Amino acid sequence: MAKASESSIVTKCALLLDVLAASRSPMTFSQIVEETGFVKSSCHRILAVLVGERMVAYDKATRKYKTGERLSDWSRLAWRRVDLQEIASAEMRALSDSLKVNVALSILDRDTILYLRTVDHIHLRYAATMGDHAPLHCTAAGKVFLAFMPEAKRRALLSQLPLEKITERTITNVDDLTVELDAIAQAGHALALEEEFKGVYGLALPVWNEDRSVAACLSLWKTSASPEAREDLTACLEELTAASRRISKELGWRET
Repeated sequence: MAKASESSIVTKCALLLDVLAASRSPMTFSQIVEETGFVKSSCHRILAVLVGERMVAYDKATRKYKTGERLSDWSRLAWRRVDLQEIASAEMRALSDSLKVNVALSILDRDTILYLRTVDHIHLRYAATMGDHAPLHCTAAGKVFLAFMPEAKRRALLSQLPLEKITERTITNVDDLTVELDAIAQAGHALALEEEFKGVYGLALPVWNEDRSVAACLSLWKTSASPEAREDLTACLEELTAASRRISKELGWRET
C-alpha cells in the first residue's frame, strides 16, 4: 500500500506509477484509489497530469488505466545504454575464481554463437576468445539458444544447419537433437559433453531480458578425463544459476 501522507506531487506521481507498473492488468479508478490510499479528488488530479504527459494511458471503453507510452520509451532508452558485458564481467570473474573453470558470455549471431567475453582459468589453444564464433548444435550455449527460441524458428534453423560431426559424441540427427532441446527447455540448462572438443565439458544457462526472452547465454567449461566429469560439472549448476539470475535482473528480468 502506498503512503497517502506524502505531500509532494512528484512523490504522489511516483507512487501511483509504482502501483500501475506492479499491476498485472489495467486498473480502474477505484482500484487505484484503494491501492494508493489517495483521496479521490487528489487521485483524479494526479491521473490527469500523468495522462497528459503520456506516462499513463486511459482506455475510455474499459475505463481503465495502465502505464503509458512515455514510460515504455524511457525503458527502451535505458536498455540501449545497458552494457551487457560490463554487467556480466564481475560475475564471470567470480565464477571462474570460485569454480576453477573457464566462463563465457555469448549471444546468438544468426546460425552461430558469438562470444562477447571470456574469462579463462585454463589456457588452451582452442579456448574461445572474444569475437569467436562456435556452432549451435554441439555447444552448451548453442543448445540453450536453440532450446528457448520459438518452435517455428528452431525448426527452420535446424533444417538449415549442417550439423557437422566434430567428435564421436556430436549429435547430428535433427530428431535426436530436438528431443534433447525439449529436455533442456524443461530443465533450464544445457550440457555439452565432449561434443565440440574431446575431453571438454560445458554447462550453460540463459540470461533473460525484461521480455522474458533469451538475451545472452552464460556458460562454463572445463577439461577432464574423469568418468565423474558430468557430475563435477553439474555441481557448478547452483552457482552458475545464481550468477545468470543476477545478470538477468540487471537487464530488467523479474521473477513471476
